[in-house]
Amino acid sequence: MFQFLQVPSVRLFTFLGMLTLTLYAGAQNNTNSPYTRFGYGHLEDPGFSTSQSMGGVAYGLRSRVSMNPANPASNSSIDSTSFLFEFGVSGLYSNFSSGSNSVNTFTSNLDYLAFQLPLTHWMGMSVGLIPYSFVGYNYGTTDSISSTLAQSQSFYGTGGISQAYVGIGATIWKRLSLGVNMYYMFGSINNVRTMTATSSSVTTYATTQTSNLYVQNLNFRYGLQYQETFGRHSFCIGLVYDRLSKLNGDFTQITTGVVSDTIASDSLKFDIPSLYGGGFTYTYDNRLTVGADYTFQEFSKARYYGKTDTLSNRYKVSLGGEYIHNPNGNKYIDRMRWRLGANYSNSYATFNNVGTQTFAVTCGLGFPLRTTKTMVNVNFEYGNIGTSQHTLLSENYFKVGINLTLNELWFFKQRIQ
Repeated sequence: MFQFLQVPSVRLFTFLGMLTLTLYAGAQNNTNSPYTRFGYGHLEDPGFSTSQSMGGVAYGLRSRVSMNPANPASNSSIDSTSFLFEFGVSGLYSNFSSGSNSVNTFTSNLDYLAFQLPLTHWMGMSVGLIPYSFVGYNYGTTDSISSTLAQSQSFYGTGGISQAYVGIGATIWKRLSLGVNMYYMFGSINNVRTMTATSSSVTTYATTQTSNLYVQNLNFRYGLQYQETFGRHSFCIGLVYDRLSKLNGDFTQITTGVVSDTIASDSLKFDIPSLYGGGFTYTYDNRLTVGADYTFQEFSKARYYGKTDTLSNRYKVSLGGEYIHNPNGNKYIDRMRWRLGANYSNSYATFNNVGTQTFAVTCGLGFPLRTTKTMVNVNFEYGNIGTSQHTLLSENYFKVGINLTLNELWFFKQRIQ
C-alpha cells in the first residue's frame, strides 16, 4: 500500500502570484472624497468579506472556510487538508452635499487578493495584498477677497498605501493561538493645490503646489486568540498589536507660478501609528455567531511632516453577527450565510479644523457552491461621514462588494492498494 500527499503545483502558485500582482497593480482607488486630502487618506480595515458584512468584526473570528488577516493568529484555524484563495472587488457610490449643492460620484476597485495554506495540523500561513489607505479627490472653492479681487482654489489628489503581507499563525496550546503578519508597505500619495487670484483688470496670478510622498516600509502585526468550548457554546477572545513604525521613503514639494520653490527632504518624518485592538465572538451550535471589536490607533504620537501634534487618536467600535440555519443541511438555503453589522469611528485628521465621525451599517450573504466548499460572498455597506451642520460637507455612501473564496481539498493522502 502506497500513500501520496497531494499538494498544489509550483506552476499554480506562480500563476496565482502573477495574477495577484497584475490585477492589483491595475486597480483604481475606491474613493473620490475631499476627506481623503488629509493625512494618509481613507484608512481601510484588513478584514475580508465576512468581516466587512459583520460591521468589521474580525479580531475574534476563527474559520476553516475563510481568511482573516486582521488577526494573524486565525491562520492556525485552517483545515489541514485545504487551500484557500480569496479576492474581492467593490463599487462605491457617494453623494456629497453642502447647503443646496450636491454632487454624486462612483468608483470601483480590486480590494484584495490572498491565499492561505496549512503548514502542519497546528500551523497555517497566508500571503496577500491588501490596502492600507486610499487617496482620491478633485474639488475647488471660490472666494471674494474684495470688490476687485477674487480667489479660487482647486485641489486634486491620487494614490494610497498598499501592503504585501506574509502571516503565520500557530496553536501553541489546544485553546491558545499566536500569530504574526509581516507587511511590506509601499505606494505614493500625490496632492496638487492651485491658487488663482483674478483682479478686476482681468489680471490673473496663479500658483501651483505639488506634493509627493513615496512610501516603503516594513511593519508587523502580532495577534492572539483564546478559544473555549462548552457543549454547543464557543467563545473566542482576540487581541492584536501593531507597533509604531517609521515610513521610509521620499518627500518632495514643488511650487511654481508667482512663487517658485522646491523642497526635497528626508528630514520631514512620517510614521504609521501603533494600533491596539481587542474583540470577541460567541458561537452557538456552529450556526449563530455574534461579536464585537474595539480598535485604537495612537496617531497623536505618530510624526506627520515631522510633528506629533497634527493628527488625532482614532478609535473604532464594531458590532456584528452571522447566521447559518444548518451548515450540513440538504437544502441550499439552509447552508447560506446571513450577516449583519454596524460600526462607528472618528477621524484621525481634521476637515476645516473640525474632526469628523463615520457611522455605517452593513449586511451580506454567503452563497456556497453545491459541489465544493467554495463560496461567493456579497456585502453591502451604507454610511455617513461628517455632518453638514458641523463640517459644511456631508458624505453619504453606498458600497457593494463581491468576494470569491476558493476552498480546495489539496493536502490529502491517496492510497493505492
